Amino acid sequence: MSLTAQQAFKKLPQKLQNFFTRYPPAPFKKYASTPTSTTADDANPFLPNIHPVTNKTHNPIYSMRRQSDLYKLAYKFGVSDLLPTLNNGKMFFQEKYDNKKPLRGVVNPKGHIWERTLEARKAAIQEAVSKADDILVEHRGMKYKRRLERRKAEQKTWV
Repeated sequence: MSLTAQQAFKKLPQKLQNFFTRYPPAPFKKYASTPTSTTADDANPFLPNIHPVTNKTHNPIYSMRRQSDLYKLAYKFGVSDLLPTLNNGKMFFQEKYDNKKPLRGVVNPKGHIWERTLEARKAAIQEAVSKADDILVEHRGMKYKRRLERRKAEQKTWV
């Protein structure tokens, strides 16, 4: 058994009923997404509007806290898309986490200094090991070089 629009409206909490009575939902009335004149037909109750005579900005009819309460209540009953656009583009619930940017440290962590320099140190060690014989010959002299060559020549190759 499906509910009629009026029966569904009666099931809403009193706070939402009062709001939708004063400000009809989106299908019946389109609200401005930017501040307009306070006397305009499409004046959004969640946005600060400008008085046409004095050109002074009037605060929103509903404060940020009351907007948040209304939105959360409407979300709970599945009618949040019928509300006018919110003042600061505030997001709630899952929508808030879907559009959130990840933290910089999570995406590209800095790491410890030993982790950052590990590759360079390994490369330096590898290069030093490969040049070890040349450095030793340079410091110990030609006698050591001949000894290395003799060792290499006498090395057993059959095993």
